[in-house]
Amino acid sequence: MTRHPFSLKKVLATLASVLCLANPASGANLRFALFGDVYMTPEHQGYLKGMLADMAQKNESLAIFTGGLKPTDQSCQDTNLLAAYPLFAKAPLPTFYVPGDAEWALCAKFTPADRLALLRKTFYQLNTSLGDPSLPLTRQPDHPELMRWQTGPALFVTLNVTGNNNSWGNKTDASSEYLDRNAVSLSWLQEAFGFAEDNQISMIIIVMHGDPEFNTPGTTESPKGYRPLIEQLKTNTESFKGQVLLVHGGSGVHRIDHPLINERNDLPYQNFTRVETYGALQQGWVEVSLERNKQAGDDPVTRTEFRFESFPWPPLSDDSDAETGTTE
Repeated sequence: MTRHPFSLKKVLATLASVLCLANPASGANLRFALFGDVYMTPEHQGYLKGMLADMAQKNESLAIFTGGLKPTDQSCQDTNLLAAYPLFAKAPLPTFYVPGDAEWALCAKFTPADRLALLRKTFYQLNTSLGDPSLPLTRQPDHPELMRWQTGPALFVTLNVTGNNNSWGNKTDASSEYLDRNAVSLSWLQEAFGFAEDNQISMIIIVMHGDPEFNTPGTTESPKGYRPLIEQLKTNTESFKGQVLLVHGGSGVHRIDHPLINERNDLPYQNFTRVETYGALQQGWVEVSLERNKQAGDDPVTRTEFRFESFPWPPLSDDSDAETGTTE
């Protein structure tokens, strides 16, 4: 029997993506996957491929990796930084990669700018996501890791925010690298909120790597490198007539909460939710479902619900594949 070079599954997935993009605001529901800190090391060999296959099998619309392709103590040589690229490029669903600090900012024996340039020319070559099928997107011209795309009812936007005080510089002075990258990121974020308002999009999903270390009442301020971002998040969230979801990795603790505090009443902003992806010590991925809350009426702040389901990896119920981290 002759095998065709394409599968029916891929054709249907591509068709669904095209239909979704043709009228992106028409879909009330959307499911997508979040993960990060999955290393191409011997002990985790097969985890990345297995998770991507599981996401596709569960019919996720897309997958977003929040950075962390290798341990911080592993060399930043080309082969280590690019080992995961073939898997992302051929992922069975549209896949988006946000750079983690271990891939460039924490490369002591290499120039961080050189490592970031390598990531940019490898992972961010085209105006489409990684994966087959892929999705079209818009990039910031000089910082192509800053991406924006619309899928279903949501606008997605990525930022290059790292751990370790967002690579601020020394204790008192910000580095020129930080000042440039942070200014571009804040401008990109502001532009995304403006785009959402102009196009009547009531949901923004922000993705980055670093944990911004939100301060809560009774604690000290967040580190300097995150304060401008947090202040802008407060301003944008307060004026945005819709829901904001912030996704990041960075600290290795998987959690879902509401950490952005309105200083006028010491209460969390009701339309801001944070998801932190799994870390390397406890592998897994998170499914996010966006569903319209029919009981909320037309209020854009409350009419959309987030539903989360976490999938530890290897699957806890599948002992047969625990050693490889793959699924049938």
